[in-house]
This record gives sequence, structure tokens and C-alpha cells, in this order.
Amino acid sequence: MRGSLLILLLWTAAASGADTAPPVAFGCPIPAPPELTLPGSPDAAPDPGPSGGATAGIATDQQAIDVVTGDVEVDLNGPAVFKDRLVMRQGARQLGADAGRFDRLTGEFAVDGNVEFRDPNAWVRGDAARYNSNTGLFSIEGARYELFTVSARGSAERLAVEEARKLTLTDVTYTTCAPGKDDWLLRAGSLNIDRDTGTGTARNARLEFKGVPILYAPYLTYPIDNRRKSGLLLPDVGNSDQRGIEFEMPYYFNLAPNYDATLTPHYMSRRGIQAKGEFRYLSGGTSGLLNGEFLPNDDVTGDNRTLVSWFNQSRLPAGWRGTVDATDVSDTGYYEDLSSGLANTSQTHVRRRVDLELFNETWYSLLRVEDYETLDEAIVPGDEPYRRVPQLAINGFWPGAPLGLELGVESEFAYFDRKTGVTGLRSHVLPEIARPVQIGPLLVEPYAALDYTTYNLNDVDPGGDTSPSRTVPIYSLDMRTLLERVWGDGGKWLQTVEPRVQFVHVPFEDQSALPVFDTIEPDFDLVQLFRRNRYVGLDRLGDTDQLNLGITTRLIRSRDGSQFLTATIGETQYFSSRDVVLPGELPSDDGASDYIAELGMNVNNQWNVDLGYQWDSDQNVTRLAEARVLYRRDDYRILNFSYRFRRDSIEEIDLAGAWPLGDRWSVVGRFDYSIQDREPLDRFVGVEYSTCCWGIRVVARRYLTSRDGESDSSVALQLLLKGFGSSGSPAERLLDRGILGYDRFDQY
Repeated sequence: MRGSLLILLLWTAAASGADTAPPVAFGCPIPAPPELTLPGSPDAAPDPGPSGGATAGIATDQQAIDVVTGDVEVDLNGPAVFKDRLVMRQGARQLGADAGRFDRLTGEFAVDGNVEFRDPNAWVRGDAARYNSNTGLFSIEGARYELFTVSARGSAERLAVEEARKLTLTDVTYTTCAPGKDDWLLRAGSLNIDRDTGTGTARNARLEFKGVPILYAPYLTYPIDNRRKSGLLLPDVGNSDQRGIEFEMPYYFNLAPNYDATLTPHYMSRRGIQAKGEFRYLSGGTSGLLNGEFLPNDDVTGDNRTLVSWFNQSRLPAGWRGTVDATDVSDTGYYEDLSSGLANTSQTHVRRRVDLELFNETWYSLLRVEDYETLDEAIVPGDEPYRRVPQLAINGFWPGAPLGLELGVESEFAYFDRKTGVTGLRSHVLPEIARPVQIGPLLVEPYAALDYTTYNLNDVDPGGDTSPSRTVPIYSLDMRTLLERVWGDGGKWLQTVEPRVQFVHVPFEDQSALPVFDTIEPDFDLVQLFRRNRYVGLDRLGDTDQLNLGITTRLIRSRDGSQFLTATIGETQYFSSRDVVLPGELPSDDGASDYIAELGMNVNNQWNVDLGYQWDSDQNVTRLAEARVLYRRDDYRILNFSYRFRRDSIEEIDLAGAWPLGDRWSVVGRFDYSIQDREPLDRFVGVEYSTCCWGIRVVARRYLTSRDGESDSSVALQLLLKGFGSSGSPAERLLDRGILGYDRFDQY
């Protein structure tokens, strides 16, 4: 039947979006419509009716197309008229109407009355539909649509598709809310969607929430696929003591496929209007992010205040890589006045570095220039970190040398500069050799190295040595093994025992004439337990005769290989005093280190426990204790508890969590309290209300804003219309950082 061929063309136009992967959005589930059937038929097998009916099947390259109707008149020299309801099916696609007509002269196929089109992605209903085989124009009058892939629905006075690529709607509405509940609704006088450019253009558009217009735009465009599009993002509203009432309205610029930008005007009632900008780029092997903030004539300080940060990383030919990571702020109080959270306000320095690195199977080389900007005014010039201008490190490793040897060399040449104090060049070379030997289950690794470090110094005290040096051998013997057994009913568990013993000998050499450019003695932990040098940095090499002892056991579920428990305990035994010290330290003749232990348990998919402990057996006191318990029932039910103790330094507890209160309400919060100082460090509480198409959150917070202990209070309000925009607001970033395991509340 000729009419079946024309219906196929109509079908192709109406289903033109089926070849594109649907976007990801959240909305209210929309039930699928029933199968289309002929009148009088209770199921999908239609009754052709008294006139005998007509059925046509047209084979295509994909699937057959079936047209089922009742009374039909076909004039070989005129129109074809379908007088009864017709239903056409091709696989999961269906089209139905009460009547239809095809005009051979004009090439127009028209259907009227209860027009319905559906496929797995959409359901469109209307009063009438037209398709012209000559112009390729398809239209539906009085259209009502529901989209299943994005859980959205709406209506249009007229819907027109031109050559299956351009869609035009007039008097259109759109929402992701459930039928009968237009909590938020987007209205537009006209909407044009161009699949070639991937953009939608709306005119006279307004956004309504609970029937109240909250946004109007005479003209706006937005992306309809995964191609980015310039435009406004969702605003953020808040209030704080430091900055007053705050309002941010980001605007996104899609400048090119490989770079974009975001400009955010930030109004602060106490400070003024700040401009924030972000520029991202990607080109070949180069990627980067440039951030800038500018507050002219701060209403509180009267100064212009700026922040600029740049991160760039480039893959260069022949295995080289270049990195720039630099931040600059206009004044020492910038973070305390204009940022929030301890992570920012407690910063004492910002770092600027440029690296050039080479990687291959044998060599690693680094050329670095590094500087710091000091933000804490309490730090005197003599305690500021040194600049490296420059630093060159060249390391090589040859694991497959003759006789089973492993050979390596570490070298570094760095010039340290500062306004005050000793400056100069430090040169360091460390050739090393090892010979691992496997004796049954035991791996034995003897190791030897020679540390040679020399200086060429400026601005030394009168009579001081301008070229001190150090030449010290290093010896160690490392022994380790892995033992395992299967036990439990049916071999339920696999248990491992991993003991390790390491002896280290470093003879004493007086190093008091050497400057201290970048060297510290870190906290003693399981990582430090098996390091040959107790210092981090090259200005000191600790003398020692010590035996490092450690043992780890793991309990692994045999069924899936997941780890249930891991426990480690370790200690160092000393056989001689340690006389090499940093300025201000005293030699030590302790016979043993503190005991250190760690325990981790993944009880099940919901419970996780981590414990850490350090015990000073000489003084019979706890030096350090840490505990963390995480309960995560699902993405919405999360509880964290942490306890941190460091003798004479820190003792605090941290409680955080998110929990639903019924079907729609939930609460989120955090309480970080210093037991030692008897005051909270950071605390916030938020209440959320979330439906399948929108959500609202209010977060109240009080936190430390300065190193002097001053606090600030803030309130943030966030409204999310699901399916209309993304979040990523300051409130989201606060909760993502403050609550371990927290997922954003737009994932309803």
C-alpha cells in the first residue's frame, strides 16, 4: 500500500532523535503509555472491523512496518483516505490516529484525531499531524510530550520537524516534575532545536517555581547534547559575618572545543563586588587551569585585593614533562577575609613552582624553580622557607645488572636563596648497590651506599666554613617473607603473615657545620619505620645502629578476594646513641623507639574502621592515637566519627553525617571540636528537602577564619531544579569535603 510508505517517512521524521545517546538527568518517573490498539480491541491484536480491514507489511533493512486500519479508500489517480482508526508499528515504535489522508498531488500525508506517537524514548500526543514528502516537513498540532530517557514532559501549541534535523515548538512548556505537579516549569513563546549545531534557542522564556516567575530571558540558548554551550549557571546565595550577604551568578563561556571559561560576579554586602574567573584549556599534551579573583577597593580595608593561580602540565617530546603550579595573593589576610574553611584560612604559605621532568625506564630527571609567599605575619624572615633557584635532580636505576645486582644513583644540585641567613649551593650524590637473594620463602637484601654532600655557602658567620661537606657510608640488611594459610569452614578465609626485619648502620660524622635548608625530622610512623635516614631532606644524615622490626597480617575473604582486616605493628631497637641532630635538638640514647600499630577493618559494605596508635614505653604514655569509624548504608545514610590525639599538640573529635528524615527531608551536619582548646573548630548543620524534580538546602555554619582563633558564621541557600542545571556550588563543595562518602543530593 502506498500509504504505508508515506507513514514510514513520517515515522523516520518523528523518531529522528533515537540515534543519539540520551543525556543524564534526574526527574520524576513517567509511566510508559499503553500499547496502541484499534477501537473495540482489548489487547494488542486489533480487530479489523466490519469492513474487513486492511493490513500491510513493508520489509525494510531493519524491521517490517505494519499498518492496521479499518475502512480505507484508495483512488489510483487521487487521494487515499483512511476512514477508521489506523495504527502503524515498527518494532517498539507506534503511531495511531482516528483518520488519515494522503494527497498524491501535494505529497502531504495527514492524520487527525487522537494522534499518538511513541517509542522507547518518547510519547507524543496531539490533535493532528502532517507530513509533506516533498518538503520533508512534519508537524503536530496541540502536542503533549513525555520523554522517558530524561523523565521530562511538556506541551506545545505546534511542534514541527524540518528534514529530521531542526525542531520548532511554539507556546512550549517543559518540566521534569510528575504529571499534575508543575512545581517548576519552563515556558517559552518559541523554542528551536537544531541537531546539527547541538543547540536549543528559546525566546520570551521564563522559569516558574511554585507558580512564581524567578527568571526571565527574552532570548537564551542551551545545549541539547553533550556539546557545551555558553550561558548562565545556577546562582548561589549566602550570608557570612566576614562578607555579609553574598550572591554569585556564574556565566559559562564555551569558547572552543578545547577551552572554556567561567566568569562569576560575586556580590558581598560588606566588601563590595568581586570578579571571579576560571579558564580551562586542553591542547594536545597540554592541559591547564587559570583562576583569578579581583576585589577593587575592599569596603573594609580600602585595598584592591587579588588572587591568581595557574596550573599547567604539558607532555613534551622525548619523554619530558613540564609543570607550572603557582599561586599569588595580594595580601596576607586574603584567605582569612575572603575564603571559608580551615583548609584555606590556616594556610601559612602559598607555593610557586616550575618543573621540567624526564621519565624513562632508567632515568628520572627534575629541573625545578620554586618559591613561597609567606602569609603568616608571625613567621620571622629567618624562619621563612628557602627558594630553590634552581634545583636539578638526576636519578638512575638499573635492576638487571650483572651478577643479580641492583644499581642506582641519586644526585641533586640546588641553590637555596633567602633574604636573610645563609644561602648557597648544595650538591649531593648517592651511589647505591643491592643484591636481593631469595632463600626459600625468605627474601634477603643487603644494601650499601655512599652519601656525599657538599656546600658552597654565602653569608656565613665570621670564621665559618663556606664549603663544608659530608661523606658517610650507609649499610643495611633487609629480610622479609610472606606466609599464608587458608582456614575456616570451606576455606572461607585466606590469612597472610608478613614479617620484616631491617638492620641499618650509619656511622657518626659531625654535621653541625652544615646549614639546614629544607630538612626536618618527621613524625615516627610505619612509613618512617623502614627508612634508612630518620631525617627528610639532605642536610642531615642520622647516625644509627638500629634494628627495625615490623609484622603485618591480613585476613582476606576467599570468595571474592576482598580484604576484611589488616593489622601492622612495629618498633625500632637502637644499639648506639644518635648524636647527629638539627639545631635545637639534643642527642638521644634511648634503647628503643615508640611502638606503632595500625588496624583497618572492612567489616562489610557498610562498616569501615581504621585505628592508629603510638606508645612510648619509656614514659608509659600514649604519643598518638587516631580512630575513624565510617558507616555508609547507602548514598543518603552516612555517619563518620573520628578521634585524633597527639600529645601536647592536638586532641579533637569530628562527627559528620547525612541522614534522611522521612521520604523527602534529610539532615546533614558536622561538628569538629578541639578537646585541648575546649572550642569548636568547624561546625555546620543543613536541612534538605528533595523531590524527584527539585530540591532545596539551607546550611548554617560557624568556623575558624584566622590563625588567631577568630570565627565567622555563614548561611547558604541552594535551590536545585533537577534536569534544568548542574550544581557544584560552594555549599556542595563544603559538604563533599566535610562529610566522607557524601554524595550530592541531586541524585534522588
